[in-house]
Amino acid sequence: MFQLQFRLSKKVCRVVATCALAAVTTATAVAQQPVGRTELIFLGTAGGPPLRLDRSEPATLLIVDGRPYLIDCGIGTMRRMLQAGIASETIQTIFLTYLHADHDLGLADVMANDFFRLNSTSSTQHIELYGPPQTEDLVDAAFHYIAFGFQSFAAEPGAIRAGLVDGRLISPFVAHDIQHEGLIYQDDKIRVIAAENSHYALMPPEDRKKMKSYSYRIETPHGIVVFTGDTGPSGAVTRLAAGADVLVVEVEDLNEVSKFVQKMAAENNWPPQRAAALMAHMRQEHLGQTEVGKMVSAAQVKSVVLYHYDPEDPSAYVAAIKSSFAGAVFASADLDRYCLGTPDALGTAGALFKCGTGSSHVANSNLPR
Repeated sequence: MFQLQFRLSKKVCRVVATCALAAVTTATAVAQQPVGRTELIFLGTAGGPPLRLDRSEPATLLIVDGRPYLIDCGIGTMRRMLQAGIASETIQTIFLTYLHADHDLGLADVMANDFFRLNSTSSTQHIELYGPPQTEDLVDAAFHYIAFGFQSFAAEPGAIRAGLVDGRLISPFVAHDIQHEGLIYQDDKIRVIAAENSHYALMPPEDRKKMKSYSYRIETPHGIVVFTGDTGPSGAVTRLAAGADVLVVEVEDLNEVSKFVQKMAAENNWPPQRAAALMAHMRQEHLGQTEVGKMVSAAQVKSVVLYHYDPEDPSAYVAAIKSSFAGAVFASADLDRYCLGTPDALGTAGALFKCGTGSSHVANSNLPR
């Protein structure tokens, strides 16, 4: 049985204007999404570092009957939301799979936009964030960071006075550290179950007590969507994904990764131990195409969406997975949209299908680490 323990940050709670859910006051593109389906909008589909011109870092918007939830928040998330016509302040719930830079460094941009927009309308809405241990510290630090940019505005008459109390800016963000696996969130639209994955398998045991990497199973009225986040081969993730309608899974071409590591080692005079350690990380703490094929077949998922990659030929990744998996496989690009819960082009109710196209792909030789 899964168990759940999380705690509300006392530091955050003291500065939140209200801990009661408030209605969203801003009309948005999300509010116009049709009820009766679940939609996935891929805001960022590349791992990092380094940054890329054509793909932002991991971030996915899950919209259930018009209600948005954000999973991860890498650099570029806010810009992609603007391109997708999404008002970030309407996203009341954010989930972080783990706290690597490519999954959370876009959070400050999103929080800054939220803070400005909410104060412009004097909204008392708050935004909740769920993630592994140290998420509370991350959110506190991010708000402290953006406060420097807003403090002088707050001192001006008629500016963001709604966010200023006794000379201090008030945070609308409430963070929750997820300490154990199990049910971590539930509302009238979704249930979210977390499982610790194997992305930190090589980390020293003492550090693993403080740092966690989670995969999420999200149950919606239209089907089950599982996000692996970053993980290596993992029985826990395979069990979490069992029977899912959609598995959003990271994938690597380990042959290309090996070439990249050899190139980096040669250019930077790495000792052999460093190159070997990086390859061990990529093989044991990420998923190669063969391992993705094994996982999706064992879990008997219905469809797969690949992300956290930067392929020259996305169709080659699809073909590699299809060689051992009979279900639908999609290679996502930034701003791609997929729908679940309404008939697809063949009239198959409940099947995942592409319902919007993102930006064109430009080949990039930098590989995720």
